[in-house]
Formats: sequence, C-alpha cells, structure tokens
Amino acid sequence: MQKLITIYFKSLLKKIVLTLVFMFSMMMGTFSSAVLAQTNNPTLSLAPVTHQGAPWRIAYIEARPFANYAATLANMVIALHKMGWIKSIEGLPYVKGQVDAQIIWAWMAQKKDEPYLQFLENGFYTFDKLKVDKVDARAQQIAQRLSQANGVDLVLAMGTVAAEKILPYEITIPIVSMSTSNAMEAGIVKGAEFSGVDQVWAHMDPYRYKRQMDIFYDIFKFKKLGVVYDDDTAGRSFAAIDDVLNVAKSRQFEVVFENIQQPPKYSANKKQFAEDLRAAFTRLAPQVDAVYLGLFIGNDPTQLAYELEPLVSRKIPVFAQQSNDVSSGALMSLARQNFSGVGAFNARAMVRILKGESPSKISQIYENSPNIIINLDIAKEIGFRPRFELLLGADQTIKAAK
Repeated sequence: MQKLITIYFKSLLKKIVLTLVFMFSMMMGTFSSAVLAQTNNPTLSLAPVTHQGAPWRIAYIEARPFANYAATLANMVIALHKMGWIKSIEGLPYVKGQVDAQIIWAWMAQKKDEPYLQFLENGFYTFDKLKVDKVDARAQQIAQRLSQANGVDLVLAMGTVAAEKILPYEITIPIVSMSTSNAMEAGIVKGAEFSGVDQVWAHMDPYRYKRQMDIFYDIFKFKKLGVVYDDDTAGRSFAAIDDVLNVAKSRQFEVVFENIQQPPKYSANKKQFAEDLRAAFTRLAPQVDAVYLGLFIGNDPTQLAYELEPLVSRKIPVFAQQSNDVSSGALMSLARQNFSGVGAFNARAMVRILKGESPSKISQIYENSPNIIINLDIAKEIGFRPRFELLLGADQTIKAAK
C-alpha cells in the first residue's frame, strides 16, 4: 500500500510540474504556437511522396560522435517510419546511450527498397578527429561536394559546429539543423520561432537553459555561481553564457568565470585538458558556492569525477547542462525525458521542407518536458539532503557515481 501511495504522489507531483512548465511556456508565447504549428494544421499533409518518381536524397554532417546526435537521428528515423516515409526499421542499430550515428546512417544507406528517402552512402560527413586548423578546410570541401554533386535534396546538420561551419559557403540545399546549444546565439538562424534564413531550419528550445538555471537557483539560492567556458562564439553557446547572465541579473547573484579552451583545441592531448579543467575548478572553488557545468565536446566522461573533485571536496553543488554528466560526477541536471518528441518534431520539419515549404516559414520551437536527474552519491558526499518533494519529482536518481 505504501508503495502505491508513493507512486501516486510521485505521478501527481510530476503532473503539477509539467503543468507549471506548460503555463510558463504559454506566458512566454512559445510552446503552444510551435507545437500546434507543426501538428494541428488541418490543411497540411505529411503523407509520403517521391521526388519525381525517385527517392529524396539526404546527406548528413556532424560535429563529432555524440550520444545526443545518435539519439536524435535514431528517433527521427523512427518518426519517419511512423509517418510512412521509411518502410521498415526492423534491426535499426541503436541503443540508448550510443554515440555512433554513422552506424545508423550506414544501415539506412544500404536499404535499397525505400521509395521515398535515400540516405546517401557517400553522404555522411564529420569533423571528428580534425585539428582545429583543419576544420574550415574540411567545411569548404564538404560545401563544394554538396554544391557540385547536384545529387542532394536536403542536409541534416547535427550539432552547433556542423551548421556553423557549413553555412558561410551559402549552399542552396535546405539544411535542417538539430541538437545545437542555441542556434540563434551561434548565428545559424536569425530568430527563435522562424529562422529568417531562406534555406535553414533549426530546432530551438530558447528557454531550455533558463529553466535549468531557475531550478538550480530555487534549490540552492547561491550568491556566487561559477562557470568555466571557452570564450568564443561556440564556447559561449555551449556554456549558455547569455542565459546565465540574464538569470543572474533577475535573481541577483554574481557570476565568476574561468576560461579554458574546448577539448578539440587540445588535439590529441586530452589528458592536459582534464588537468586544465580541474585547475579551473580549483581556482573557482574558494570563490563560489555553486557551479554550472556546460558542454565540453570531447571531454572524457571517465575523467569528470577527477575534474570536479576540487568542487566536491568543498561541498559545492554542480548542476550539469548535459544529463549524462550526472552519472559521471555532477550533482544534478534537468534534461529531456527522451528524444522521441524532438525526433518527431525534426522529422515533421524535414517532411514539410521536402514537400515544398520554405524552411524559414516553419516554426522551430519545441520545448522538452522536464526530466530531473539527481546523483544521490554526490549529494551525500557534499552534505546535500534533497527535499522530499524534489526526490518525488525526480525522474532518475543515481545511487553511485561512476
């Protein structure tokens, strides 16, 4: 009976939280218009069609292997299957947490009996393992291939860097930009609801990081927040600097910054990055009472507990932007519950573009349902006892840090 009561109250609390988030989104004028624009247009048909009797040809660009990219692509494929654009996905090579999107792409590319979509065998591009000074040259090479081939109908760009690097070459092929930190801040699009760029559509969740910061502050009421970031356009986006500063102003807390380059700028010397990040946290530790951990692309998750140790030893709570960092040593995160919703949202945008709509005329905003994750092992280590209602509202609790 006690277990049933607990389940009931947990379900009730989650409904209340989701309702409050929805009401907040309505006040901000984003959630309803975005989702309804994509799903409830009675004149819009998403039924599959060929391209003059042949499959539409799709290419893909990614910044690097990353779990969010693989999850986004896999769930997009699943959504396209449900919409009738892909005949069969039995045997789709995806498991939750995998970082390899190329295996999904290769599996789709070998399917020769698909009448509507062709994932091109030679259409998978990545910036992975390139030295920083080689990325621009690779982007130019990709842009030239896409422009000259005359055999691509749409490009999927996964990650901030993928879209950011390819857009300056002004290819005329429609681009669907996904899994970015903030496509508008990165200069990929000009607006949140609509891109303002003729050939580009980008998924936007403009209040995602503000939601994270608000929840973190509501729990800890910190006076000084520490943030480590790379001070370039992508680095500021990865650390949500503009959102951090806006929330700091409204909540009246101070932000203390430390600068460090993103892991790819270290090339193969990832151990030095780990040492430098740990040193940055060591410098922050005596100055702050909480830390917001942004995205560091390519950081070894097995090193995160070591990197965060100067903060944990001083009992400083760390809120991670990326949910997978909680199992690696951060205290908590607020992330998407799953990728099925955003996968379907991206798939619908892709279909609408293929059927002739301008990317710049399709709403980009989709806000994810909140998913609270708490590392109870870290909570105990820093002396934090989560309130009962917080534990009830948590979608996942981790009892041992990895």
